[in-house]
Amino acid sequence: MPAFIPITIYLNDRSMAIASIADAAKALQQPWPFMDKPSRLEAIRIIDECLAGHCTHQTAFAAFEAAASEQGLLKQKPPSVGLRKFDGVAEDLL
Repeated sequence: MPAFIPITIYLNDRSMAIASIADAAKALQQPWPFMDKPSRLEAIRIIDECLAGHCTHQTAFAAFEAAASEQGLLKQKPPSVGLRKFDGVAEDLL
């Protein structure tokens, strides 16, 4: 079982499922569109701190997700059929 609910990023013409700090660290070693963006560099620093035991996995994963989002690497899955039905019911109740 993964440590986190996996997120999917699109990097270097392929998708990558990121479900752990190790996955995030590996993805950060790949070429990103903007290698020197502060959010990416901060994610690298925080993940290193996490691996050294100085911060939580949740904090490091959130930093990675923010950096990936800022660079447009996150792939959003379309809502499931069940979620679309639930949304429709919720709209009807409003």
